[in-house]
Amino acid sequence: MLSSNAKTLLWSEEFLPTPDGQPNSKFWTPDLGDGSQHGLVGWGNHEREFYTTDSLVANNGLTITAAREHGQSPYEAYYGPAEWTSGKIHTNGKVFFKYGYLEISAKMPAGIGTWPALWLLGKNISEGTAWPACGEIDLFEGNGAKPQTIQGTLHAAGYAGEFGITGFHESTSDLSEDFNRYAINWREDSIEWFFNDHSFQKFTRDQDDFAGKAWPFNEYFYLIINQAIGGWFVGEVDPLLQSSKLEIAHIKHFMIDGVGEVLEASA
Repeated sequence: MLSSNAKTLLWSEEFLPTPDGQPNSKFWTPDLGDGSQHGLVGWGNHEREFYTTDSLVANNGLTITAAREHGQSPYEAYYGPAEWTSGKIHTNGKVFFKYGYLEISAKMPAGIGTWPALWLLGKNISEGTAWPACGEIDLFEGNGAKPQTIQGTLHAAGYAGEFGITGFHESTSDLSEDFNRYAINWREDSIEWFFNDHSFQKFTRDQDDFAGKAWPFNEYFYLIINQAIGGWFVGEVDPLLQSSKLEIAHIKHFMIDGVGEVLEASA
């Protein structure tokens, strides 16, 4: 557990109401479609959802609703008419983070086949450094078939996808029953994961797992929040599942012990 005296708030987001009901465009950009336009069919993971802005609502908190499409969907996915719609937002080009304590209060979706994710990608992915060399920090990744499991992972060149360096923590309750706080304490050459203020895993650059491998995590990263449906990570979707919600109460980024930076594009 971290001392609150060591933390200074640098940036926060409570998703206050906006005229169009969408997340504040000063900070957020929605991703749309099935990834094909980016050369990532099914977002590179055989996912079944088609991202839309209608799936996003900012109203004193963010709700991302995944909904099964009925009849002939107006959205054409890589496999045909989309089976699901859902939402995804990111801060790329608008807000970047480097080090510090990043905390997200979230209530996870319920249902087999749901795949909520709170994660970061290296800023340099937009500057010619492709994934996974840019680095990926999975602050939280969830599998609807394992509703009490919290997973945190690092991906980079030499350890990406199913070979990401990862760890798990089991909650005493279903993560869809209430809001919980998911966080990382991110320092130079180390990242530590927290659940409701309690540390459950820490990776450092000098660990044997990273010997002789890249560590791209000492640079600026941007934040991504999404709810995927199906795909390699979670498997088949419950055929009875009709909808699910990922809810975000707040995001807070702190300088901790004098360490932590936020870079806003407008600054």
